[in-house]
Amino acid sequence: MQQQQQINVDLSQATDIGCEKCGNMWFTPVVTFKKLSAIVSPTGQEVKVPIQSFQCTSCHEVENPFSD
Repeated sequence: MQQQQQINVDLSQATDIGCEKCGNMWFTPVVTFKKLSAIVSPTGQEVKVPIQSFQCTSCHEVENPFSD
């Protein structure tokens, strides 16, 4: 069994990230789904893939999970 290494990070040194639209600092997790056709699916069958993102609790803007 491989043991995981514990890493201590001082989050007081991290930069807060707010909503790009309104600057609010609070988000709720949300999920959208993508459908992969059987042609491109690794299983050869149609697959529904959940994609988690975050929605601003103030303006309800959904952050793009693929942006930096």
